[in-house]
Amino acid sequence: MRKLGVLLVVLLLGISMAYAQEVPFYKEEFVFTIKVLDNGDAQITLRTSWLEPKDEIQKQIEQILNQTNLTKEEAIKKYEQEQLERYITSLANYGIKTTNQSLKILGLDKDNNLTVVFTAVAEKFAKYYSYDGYWEIIVDPTRGYGTAPIPDTGLPYEIELHNIFIIELPQDAKLLEYPKPITREYNQSKFYVRSKVEGNKIIVTSDIYLEPYLRPEGFKALFGDYNTFYVRYTTPQPGEEEQYQKVVSEQYLRAEILPNGTTNLFIKDTYIEPKDQVQLMKLQINLMGVQNVTDLLLQNNIQALGAQGVKINKANLQILGLNGTGPLVIEANYVVQNFTKIVNGTHEYSFDPTLGYTLYDIGYRAQNEINQTLKLEFILPKDAKIVEVPQNITRELKGNKFTLTTLIDGNKISVTANVFIRYGAPQEDVQKLLANVSRAYIRFTLPETSQGLNYKQIGAAIGALVLIGLAVFLIRRR
Repeated sequence: MRKLGVLLVVLLLGISMAYAQEVPFYKEEFVFTIKVLDNGDAQITLRTSWLEPKDEIQKQIEQILNQTNLTKEEAIKKYEQEQLERYITSLANYGIKTTNQSLKILGLDKDNNLTVVFTAVAEKFAKYYSYDGYWEIIVDPTRGYGTAPIPDTGLPYEIELHNIFIIELPQDAKLLEYPKPITREYNQSKFYVRSKVEGNKIIVTSDIYLEPYLRPEGFKALFGDYNTFYVRYTTPQPGEEEQYQKVVSEQYLRAEILPNGTTNLFIKDTYIEPKDQVQLMKLQINLMGVQNVTDLLLQNNIQALGAQGVKINKANLQILGLNGTGPLVIEANYVVQNFTKIVNGTHEYSFDPTLGYTLYDIGYRAQNEINQTLKLEFILPKDAKIVEVPQNITRELKGNKFTLTTLIDGNKISVTANVFIRYGAPQEDVQKLLANVSRAYIRFTLPETSQGLNYKQIGAAIGALVLIGLAVFLIRRR
């Protein structure tokens, strides 16, 4: 959610963290200045001053200056270039593209501190979301410690951070929201945030004091309920049309239930967009060897079915569309037994109609437009009696949509579930859209003479299997 905050921990503390295991006390002053332009670009300056411990600062300075066969000026220039490239690469890895970059190292002639000053133009630093109709900038007063992984034993050093964020908005901007003040204390550790507005400038200060070996529960007490990380504003003219990728895929499962207790099972996964990632998946499959990937997928699916109590008599899988520009298609056929779970004489199949989105965290905002469909088709024996099918559901929230539709035609049950999530939709809207939607059930009975062989019937709801291929695909969208 707050990638920039984590980046600040990784990037701006990079010099000191090399010595963190050896020092009892670490102190830093940090100033992040952001001047936002009308188009969302920003002139940014990151100024980080390392103040304690003095001996380690001196060691770092000596390491920088004592370069073999280099003069002092050459050594400084070499180190500044290395740090500049590191900043540019790290920012790019977190989705921040910069131009006109420069970096200076200050304090090399002094023993009291070491300061890094990085300046650049950050493209689209403020993002416009038509979803809400406003611009948004992420500001993290926790400096990433609110989400950083903390070992159970805590961090083996003491930290004191003093941070200032200065955000200057365009002259015609109307401020909607900015980080709010907070005071949190836990044992000897403290987290303070103060904020004020001066004209079109928002000034946020935060002070962080972390005692040595502060455990994860301490970090949670300090940062756990702080969530005002955003500067939001509107301007008379909306932002440019957003550029984003669409994620489109479809999963289809057909189960033909036979009177003798076996099931003909057909599963088809179709990956449609984003086209560049679909093509990349095809390339990777070809590079790994189509047969190798086919065998691996089939083996994984067989193991997943077997783990759910399904006995497999026959199985085959094929990958289609590898040489064209269309969708990537994976088809699998199985002849199985114990496909359904039997509860008090009733056959039961369950699945997640939300395609996992009640559990899957899309991040603070969806960075893609998501349109995914699950289609199920059950063909029952003619003497079967349908007991329960999923109820129809249609929901819409701010353009996000969820539908679940069931059709019965004689002995055939057709179910279609679709999740559509707009670009920019926050996680809480997705959760509201899918609230109170959990598992859906298809239940039916068969005459005793049609129960088939006396295999031990155990849970075999394979809703998760349908999504195995999808899970890998979804991760890529992040």
